[in-house]
Order: sequence, then C-alpha cells, then structure tokens
Amino acid sequence: MHLATLNVRNTADRWMERRGLLARQLVDLAPDVMGVQELRMFPDQAGWIVREVERRSQGRLRYRVHRRAKTGPAGLWEGIGVLSRLPVVTTAWLDLGAQARVAQRITVRLPGGGLFDVYNAHLGLGGEVLRSGQAQRILDWMVARPPLPAVLLGDLNARPGSPTVELLSRRLRSAHLHVHGCEPLRTAPTPLRRHVTGAGSVLDYVFVNDLLDVDDAGIAFVDADPDDPGLIASDHYGLSVTVTPRASAG
Repeated sequence: MHLATLNVRNTADRWMERRGLLARQLVDLAPDVMGVQELRMFPDQAGWIVREVERRSQGRLRYRVHRRAKTGPAGLWEGIGVLSRLPVVTTAWLDLGAQARVAQRITVRLPGGGLFDVYNAHLGLGGEVLRSGQAQRILDWMVARPPLPAVLLGDLNARPGSPTVELLSRRLRSAHLHVHGCEPLRTAPTPLRRHVTGAGSVLDYVFVNDLLDVDDAGIAFVDADPDDPGLIASDHYGLSVTVTPRASAG
C-alpha cells in the first residue's frame, strides 16, 4: 500500500504555474491513496488534478476524489480530500470543533480483499491546546472503529515533540520517524514562499497503527521548475510512505 500526503495550498501562490509540477510528480509517485489539504472547493481543484494525472499517464492512473469541505461558510472555499485508485467501501467525516476544521475517513478494499482505513486531517492554528483537542477527537474516532489497519495523514500544524504529536504518538507511530529514526528536516515552507525566512519545521505526518509495518518513508513533491528554483508544487513538501498490513490484521 503506497500512500502520500500534500498540503496543496489551494489556488494561491502561482497555482496556474505550479500545478503542472504537482501533476507530473503525482504521476511519477503513483500512490494508491493520497490525502490533500487546503483543497479549493470551487472551482474544483481536485477534479483538475485527477483529470490531468489521467491525461499525463495516458489512462494508467485513474483516481476518484472524496472531498470534505470545512464547516460553515469556510466550506465554500476550502476543505480536504482523498484521492484513491483503490475501491472505496465507506466514507465518513468528523467535525473537529474549532476553526471550521474537519477530518475524514475513507475505507478502501485492498487487492487481497482486506479493508484499510485512511484518515486525512488538517489541524487548526492557534496553539497546542486547540490542536491537542482536535487530535484527541480523531483518536477517539479511530478507537471506535473495528480493528483495521489504519493511517492518519495530513498537515497537523504541530512540530515534532509538541503536545499534539506526543499525544498521537502514544497510540500511533510516525512512519518517517520509524524508518529513519528522525523526522525530516522540514516539510514547510518550500521556496514557493519566498518571503518566509528561517529553517522551517515539520508540520506534515503519516502516522500508522500497530496493524501495519512501515516499509519505506520519505519526502515527496520536492522538484522545482528547472528554470525557476522558486516554483515548487506547493508551499509544503509532501510525504510518501509504503506500508504492509501485518498477517494478524487479515
């Protein structure tokens, strides 16, 4: 099972110029399932991405989009989404209770017949108390499910070692940390945000439960335009993770 996540920065910051970079790297990456955050609802940003990926791959990669808008008026503009090449059995969403944020869950059927839960989230700004509360809501939601292999991915707006990440780490494992013994140097910002200074930080994660083995993990969507080093697919780098359900999960 190959997974990816990327905050796509909606249609801000030179979207018309950078969208080809995003689509090309998505074709090269070819994940089975990908979570996206800061997704523009109207016009349909995810729809353009999947059509362009299908075109560039000559029909080899065909994704279905499962969107979830933010709550209230904010949902007219932005939300989150999951792109899946695998059959989706059920979908659900969760109100995270602050800043119109939501999480979503899609359950996919694996080629061998098993089921797999993918949780996608974009946690709020405004402090660790707020984010920890949102993370706890997601954990409680996950615990209420049958014991299936599961991942939680997305832009969590929380740094390594923060209360939010520590809370999640009590129940789940960070895939990148598990494989490499550390988190990436940073996932945000990228050179797309030229006015942002400093070393940046890790804000994006793929967490897995104990019914999964992590085979590989790394940074994705890192390529810049060869003629413009400041033109990157997004203002975040993404993550790419390969996992295998454990035999006991079957």
